[in-house]
Amino acid sequence: MIKFYNKLLIILTTVTVVSFLILGFFLHNSSYDLISKQQQKSLKTESKNIYDIAKKNPKNIDEILDVFNQDIILEKNDKMIYHSNNVDTKLFKNEKEQALSDAKTFDEYFAVDKTDSEVMFAKKYGDYTIAIAKHTDTISIIQKDIWKYLLLVLFFTLPLIYFVVRYINTSYIHPIKEVTYATKLLASGKYRVRVPESNVKETKELFINTNELARTLDDLNNEQKLQRNRLETTLENIPSATLMVDREGVIVIANKTYHDLFDRVRNAEGQLFKDVMPNVEITQMMNEALKLEKPMFEQVELYINNVHNKFFEVSVIPVLSRKKRNLLGLVVVMHDITKLKKLEHMRKDFVANVSHELRTPITSIKGFAETLLDGAKNDPESLDMFLNIMLDESNRIQSLVQDLLDLSKIEQNDEIPKEPISLTEIAEHSINTVSTVATKKDIELVNKIDQNVVSLGDKDKMTQVMINLLSNAISYSPRSSQIILTVKDVGDGQIISVQDNGIGISEDEQKRIFERFYRVDKARSRDSGGTGLGLSITKHIIEAHNGQIKVESEVGQGSHFIVKLFNE
Repeated sequence: MIKFYNKLLIILTTVTVVSFLILGFFLHNSSYDLISKQQQKSLKTESKNIYDIAKKNPKNIDEILDVFNQDIILEKNDKMIYHSNNVDTKLFKNEKEQALSDAKTFDEYFAVDKTDSEVMFAKKYGDYTIAIAKHTDTISIIQKDIWKYLLLVLFFTLPLIYFVVRYINTSYIHPIKEVTYATKLLASGKYRVRVPESNVKETKELFINTNELARTLDDLNNEQKLQRNRLETTLENIPSATLMVDREGVIVIANKTYHDLFDRVRNAEGQLFKDVMPNVEITQMMNEALKLEKPMFEQVELYINNVHNKFFEVSVIPVLSRKKRNLLGLVVVMHDITKLKKLEHMRKDFVANVSHELRTPITSIKGFAETLLDGAKNDPESLDMFLNIMLDESNRIQSLVQDLLDLSKIEQNDEIPKEPISLTEIAEHSINTVSTVATKKDIELVNKIDQNVVSLGDKDKMTQVMINLLSNAISYSPRSSQIILTVKDVGDGQIISVQDNGIGISEDEQKRIFERFYRVDKARSRDSGGTGLGLSITKHIIEAHNGQIKVESEVGQGSHFIVKLFNE
């Protein structure tokens, strides 16, 4: 594509050359007509002089006319009285008869031969008819001079056109290009661009307005960034999971609380809410709010990884335009009310569960104590057996109370003080701790612990987690089986997994195994001395570490407990 500068130069040069050519042809033809008239007038004057001479000196006419350096014919009453001896002009030789005839008929005749540069004039004066012809270079000389001067002027005009176009390019076109380039940068979001102001009056205001526009856009952009930063800061620090959804159902903003709860990989933005929303009820609420353009409020229970049951007070608020005619999107706020729900639930279940768990050991202790008082104390064997049973039951009560105290402390402290800890060392220590119990059941503990696996957390609490998981696996695994402990680093955190070949857990029970006092096999758990609080304590410790725990299991196929701790 030809640049405007080159295009303008070509157009002006073409117009100028064409104009000079047209002017040249016009002057060429005009000069021919003008000089022809002058030649005709000159020959007419000469013919009048010859006529006067012929009237005054008819006897010496030959001598007088010979002086004229022209071809001349003089007739009187159609009788030739003089004819030039040396005929120099072709026009005179070829057209003299026609000239005399036309002069007699029309009183005057004039002809020009451009090729040979000859003119011929004939006129009738009374009885006399005179024809004159001669060579003349005046027409050709003047026409050549016209073209010569025109070409000379054109030669000086073309450089002038070049400098004029260059001045226009420098003063007008180049500044406009600068403004165009600046507007492109502005359109791409680079609002700090400025253009140097021009001294040309016609473009100076354009430059000023462009710079003013850039400053205004920069101020608006800074204000928008400030408002967005305020909004993002507010959203990020809201303890409730918050989403902003546009009218098409695409998630625009998701705050940190939402990511921590439902979207650890942080890929929710830009997707349809129906594809990433963790609960069907919330999805239905959002659909209804979009259709009805009315706020929706509801309490929802949902499970995260089928383990962490949470209660949320969900508010779905439509965002309408200023005149409330158009729907712009939705704001979804999910306020975690799990603690309130659990406190309410705990108040109801605590007395019943504790009473149920304490009833058996207390009844045993009371029964054996009464038996001893009734006389069994006098039998040494019975005395030792009953006292050992009472000691075991007392230990069970002590273990139950200790677990309740540990669970209470964990629940009261939402976050555990963290420091760098070696999961590798904790895992190896945990295997050593439970190895004696595993050996009694001929269970093989498979060590798949990577070296130098480090995380942020509480060493004692994480030790408790691993021992609880290993102890449960041993309790629910058959003799001569295998338990695999895996500890490894992954991209965004660390993985701890315990896999056994035990009785397995049904899908319905998988959601409840982390509840207090819940046992999959109650008889087996009590026989092993369990309190039913181990997995509940484990879950609370992991949640206090901002981690996640889940279970994968099938009845009769064993269980696989997976703990994930995150780097942040």
